Amino acid sequence: MLIRILAVPYDTARRGWRMGAGPEHLLASGLPARLEARGHTVTTTIVEPRRDAPAEIATAFDLMARIAEEVRGAIGDGAFPLVLSGNCNSAVGTLSGLTPRERAVFWFDAHGDANTPETTTTGFLDGTGLATAMGWCWRGLAAQVPGFQPVPSSQVLLLGAPDLDPEEASLLDGAGVRCVSTAEIAAGGLEIAIAGLPGRASAYVHCDLDVLDPSQGRANPFPVPGGLHIDAAECAMATIGRARPIVAAALTAYAPEYDVDGRMLDAALRIVEAIVSAAAIRG
Repeated sequence: MLIRILAVPYDTARRGWRMGAGPEHLLASGLPARLEARGHTVTTTIVEPRRDAPAEIATAFDLMARIAEEVRGAIGDGAFPLVLSGNCNSAVGTLSGLTPRERAVFWFDAHGDANTPETTTTGFLDGTGLATAMGWCWRGLAAQVPGFQPVPSSQVLLLGAPDLDPEEASLLDGAGVRCVSTAEIAAGGLEIAIAGLPGRASAYVHCDLDVLDPSQGRANPFPVPGGLHIDAAECAMATIGRARPIVAAALTAYAPEYDVDGRMLDAALRIVEAIVSAAAIRG
């Protein structure tokens, strides 16, 4: 399979800081070579904003627009877009690059990322990433991302996510977003959840590494107990690949400075391999 890695080395508009250091650390740790050893052809693009002066909101949406262009270009070249990003809001760009095809979102995360500017208590823009993708907020800026079309909430599975804010949970419940717990995933409930999705939309797989339980290593400053074990995460990727064609994926929120024993790096590489193998099932 031809794979186009799109590395987005930014966190909160700062290049190479905290989770923004993750994409290039993964590249330097041999990710392309590991995929090539499995028979894939890999090219890499570093995605940079067009803005000169960094500003969290403006730079984030600038990066989303750049990602959308790169994803559409990769698809046009017959390549599988694999996004490595500091922030989860990169998903808005990836999903925009996939339109007009129908998209189902498989969002692995310890958090919901479904807050809006009205519900957030932290002010962290990245906590609105999934809400933005569903068209709940930042509509004017999202409309400037080439190809942006909100993903229907009925086409979203929030996977893991043991840590939801009360208002965020209320929004998700009111919109009918299906939340599949860590225990359900481990017990095979993902297949049932996938069967409940309407239509046959293609899959976008999004994996924030803090979906893994802290016992598996530490990915970033936001660890949450009750997460997935790496084996369950790998099985979940295979389950998705058997059910739907995976047309793009992202691995996000890896801050190497918190990975003091290197276990999360190993987990990240394994998850990427699992996603690529799952995507290759349907070509």
